Amino acid sequence: MNRRLGRPCQGDAGETRMRILREARNAFTTRGYDNTTNREIAQGAGITAAAIYHYFPSKVDLYVAVFADVQAKVFDAFEAAVAEHDTFLQQFDAIFDAMFELSNDDPLLPSFVVSVITEASHHPDLREALASLPPRQEMFLSGLCTAAKARGELPEVLRVQTAVDAMSGVIAGFARLAVTIRDRARLEAVAKVYKTMARNALSRAAIGI
Repeated sequence: MNRRLGRPCQGDAGETRMRILREARNAFTTRGYDNTTNREIAQGAGITAAAIYHYFPSKVDLYVAVFADVQAKVFDAFEAAVAEHDTFLQQFDAIFDAMFELSNDDPLLPSFVVSVITEASHHPDLREALASLPPRQEMFLSGLCTAAKARGELPEVLRVQTAVDAMSGVIAGFARLAVTIRDRARLEAVAKVYKTMARNALSRAAIGI
């Protein structure tokens, strides 16, 4: 019989924290913020409900920690993907490939990402706490586009912030598609269209259209 853990020991604290985050993400994604309880998270993590407070003082803190963990997973994958390429378009393609692999390996990941905006809009305290985190997406895309602009790969008429906003919209759109479309072939086809659209858009921007 598995022993339910109470106050964490130093040796397994990190492992227990990761189990809590995993169970919490599954619960927040499938049942929503309001319907998720410490009891069900604790049961999945193999600890007592009270033990969660040794790691996360409140439900808001737990949700924010889950979001930060998801951000790290996503943008670590993005950064590793683009590091293997030298041009902006190659890096753009690599981001889509990384998104596709992330959604394929972890189907609930895009569902959680998409749900964050809705949950934050319904809970001001959650929205405020999330806003305190470093803007990882903005930082990543801004660095990518600024470097591309410096290399002369983005047209002079295209502002870096505009490029960042456009890529943010595309990433958000693909995440939503990954939630509604579970067919691998369809998602691959959509990714190819986005890649072609990026090339066409840069070509048109270059001549001021």
